Amino acid sequence: MNLFKLTFFLILFLLGCDSFDNTKEKETVLDKNKILKDFKSKFSSIIPEDSLVTISAIKDSPIEGLKEGVILFKKIDETQQLTFFISNNGKYIIFQPQIYDFSGPIRNPDLMNLINLADVPSTNNTVGAIRIVEYSDFQCPACKYGSNQVKRLQSEYGEKITFYYKHYPLKQHKWADDAAFFTSCVNDTFGQEAFWKSHDLIFDNQDQFNEPSFNEVVDSVFMSEVKFNYSSCLDKSEKYKKFVKSSVDEGVGIGIRSTPTFIVEGHIVPGADYKKIKEAIDSFIKN
Repeated sequence: MNLFKLTFFLILFLLGCDSFDNTKEKETVLDKNKILKDFKSKFSSIIPEDSLVTISAIKDSPIEGLKEGVILFKKIDETQQLTFFISNNGKYIIFQPQIYDFSGPIRNPDLMNLINLADVPSTNNTVGAIRIVEYSDFQCPACKYGSNQVKRLQSEYGEKITFYYKHYPLKQHKWADDAAFFTSCVNDTFGQEAFWKSHDLIFDNQDQFNEPSFNEVVDSVFMSEVKFNYSSCLDKSEKYKKFVKSSVDEGVGIGIRSTPTFIVEGHIVPGADYKKIKEAIDSFIKN
């Protein structure tokens, strides 16, 4: 598809011809609907047929002078993403950027304020602990590896850190949403201890699950391992579908691109990168 040919830095002029100079551009309030309208007008040829085109919230990027967002191409069976940077004055846009950050971990309280932690399972409630939010998918092999890194960090830092688990089931994973609905119900009905037990059991038995028999596999795995009545959570309640969807929508809005992604006090770490998560924890504990 032509969309994925835009894998290089591409600069274009949305508001007419102009050129870069050495003077600082005046920052304007960016209208994401206008950005989307301009995109559709200038790049209609790369938009997949029969897709709904939307745009995420525009937020500050790590690069001074640029903001960032995501254009989404939604079909019934898939969603594709096109990441972009846009200049503060709205004149220049850059597609598919790859950022290399040499500045070290930086707290981003504004990003943390965009994350809703209400009713989200956490590892402890220690006041002042470093908050680490994980967006994860129970069917994702890298997330299973990530869960082991979480345990490793917990053993090292104890109550100096608090992990929060946010659902981000990917479209291509057929039973990940079932696992998200199920564990959301477990957390809501039986509490956080039951959630983390369920979390570990699902990841430990990840290769046994498939979509048609998700409930049956849960039953066989959980029956002798837990003491709570998990069967009440095997129904796909609309309440928990909405809860999981809100988590996914939030993740898209703040720029989550893959699972697992960890956010350490607003510092984004894609992947289960133990060293980078640890680096951020150490930096923020010292400061």
